[in-house]
Amino acid sequence: MMAIYAMNYNFWRIHQTLRVTPAMEAGLTDHVWSLEEIANLV
Repeated sequence: MMAIYAMNYNFWRIHQTLRVTPAMEAGLTDHVWSLEEIANLV
């Protein structure tokens, strides 16, 4: 459950202060991941 939460926090949820996801800010991805993409990893 914690892994799913971490994926949601870093790849799916757009943060108000960053205006992008933390993964996008770090250069790990170039788009906001869909819930389907996250579920396919599990």
